[in-house]
Amino acid sequence: ADPEWRQGHSALGLTLLAVYLSTFRWHGGDDAPNSLLPFCLLRHGTLTLEPMLDPWFTGTPGKLENFTAFHLGKHLSIYPIAPGLLALPVYLVTALSGAAITEPALHGLSKLSGAIITALSAVALRRALKGRCSAEFALALCFVYGLGSWAFSVSSQALWQHGPAALGVGLALWGFNEADRRFDALAGFGLALSVAARPDSVFFLAAGAAFVLLFDRKRLPGFALGAAIPLGLLGAYWLVYTGQLRPPEAKFQTNMFRPFQPSAFFGLIASPTRGLFFFFPPVLFGLVAAWRSRAPLIRLMTAACAGPWLLLCFYLTWVGGSTFGPRYFATAALVFCWATAGLEPWLAASPRRARLWAWSCAAAILTHAAGGYLLWPGSDQFAAEKATLWWWRLHPLANVLTSDGALRSLPLPARLLVFGAALAVAYRAARLLERAPR
Repeated sequence: ADPEWRQGHSALGLTLLAVYLSTFRWHGGDDAPNSLLPFCLLRHGTLTLEPMLDPWFTGTPGKLENFTAFHLGKHLSIYPIAPGLLALPVYLVTALSGAAITEPALHGLSKLSGAIITALSAVALRRALKGRCSAEFALALCFVYGLGSWAFSVSSQALWQHGPAALGVGLALWGFNEADRRFDALAGFGLALSVAARPDSVFFLAAGAAFVLLFDRKRLPGFALGAAIPLGLLGAYWLVYTGQLRPPEAKFQTNMFRPFQPSAFFGLIASPTRGLFFFFPPVLFGLVAAWRSRAPLIRLMTAACAGPWLLLCFYLTWVGGSTFGPRYFATAALVFCWATAGLEPWLAASPRRARLWAWSCAAAILTHAAGGYLLWPGSDQFAAEKATLWWWRLHPLANVLTSDGALRSLPLPARLLVFGAALAVAYRAARLLERAPR
């Protein structure tokens, strides 16, 4: 690769990392097991949470039951452990130095790990876009993903599952973009890593496998070898620590499924508090790109984005707890940006279309900046979340102006001033994005 292209990767990753860390806050919760797992492994040589149960899981009623599963006399994380393993390099010095574990330090390590992993997923996306569009449009798409999706508002703010899952899919798309056995293995490795980090990524793995089997079979040996590494390690973890080839959380997750819920079907797409279209409007252009494309991989990967959505329609707590919009589409946002690369000539041919795309991206960046810098609107109670599903005042951009919103400590004139300044930045971003398609 030419030096200028490699420097672009570094500049993109470091810029996004700086923005992610500029929020100066940790916004996690479900990251608790994975944020402690590196200490368990590096200090005690185990993938169980036994060394960290007290005080991290025993001090709060219900926390032990909600975050751990009990197998063979040991407590295991109820979430996939791949995010914690990916974070090992960040924890290395702190864990091996013997430093005391404090809550601020733990949150800081979790935040730094999530930010680095998420920034790397944007770099992987840029690798996957090389040759598919102009360098300017590729960079624009990476910033739309990195700043205008849950990459900014959720994945980079703590050691959630979404960042590692998106990284895995980004690596896979990079692998598919190259013609070499090593990159065939990278494609398989990335998709399997995504599944190991977040099980509903299995739809992306299925799409990638279908592409290889039906349209590009010469990739099969490398793809299978790459996928076998994360999946083999995952199976070994299950077998060693539970005595069976099934996830530790299998029983817990099975109890969460219910008959089809129409409220989830429509709410995850069109509601102001959980709707994909209102939190990531560039998805419309990704869908147009997939519809116009004749490339099987683009059609298969974008179709896979519907998998988590349809699966959640059967999930009891589909609203997601204390969350920022439909964060379950975090990986899908990367795929939609990747698919949009093929739309560049169509956008460049019409200033009006380019303007609509740019403004949809600016709206997404403004929305997720609110999620990155401010408190998330809404409740963490399931009943309250469902009851307020169609409350427009709980959309992040409306919420900042309300008297009980994220800026409620400021008088109305100050809230209007902050909102106006954010709009000015969004306007500038939109004008820059308008010129990206060549």
